[in-house]
Amino acid sequence: MRTFGAVCFSLLLSAVPATASDQNLKDEFGKLTAAYEQHFNKKDAAGITSLFAKDYLRVTQNGIEKDNTKYYEGAFKRGADHLEITTNAIQPLSENMVIRTGEAHVTGKTEKGDPINLNIVWTSVDVRENGQWKIRMLTSVPKPPPPPQQAAK
Repeated sequence: MRTFGAVCFSLLLSAVPATASDQNLKDEFGKLTAAYEQHFNKKDAAGITSLFAKDYLRVTQNGIEKDNTKYYEGAFKRGADHLEITTNAIQPLSENMVIRTGEAHVTGKTEKGDPINLNIVWTSVDVRENGQWKIRMLTSVPKPPPPPQQAAK
């Protein structure tokens, strides 16, 4: 019964209308997202990593990336050169921690001139570090294709 009450309470909280603090979070994370895009579009791998917390965790379809800067340097070397990020949800966990989810679109050209066109889904855990929002953990993977349509019976 307690579990049911806790579930009902959390559903009630999620139905609370947006407040000024929600708008502040959207604005603050809009700045973080814009900075991420700008660093990416300038091919500034170290700039991207500067947006991460000191003890960050970066997870991709290859597993844990030990060096975020090298990860992005490799992406730029392979031809990725433009990023557009969409944030779908921001969920505060505490005053100093949030979970965000969204999608991203990466484009560019390989050395052979073939187009790069990647759609990505991502989730981040962000923390306030020294008064600034930083990415503590970022998980990003290619967005799977939609399931095939089944024929009508």
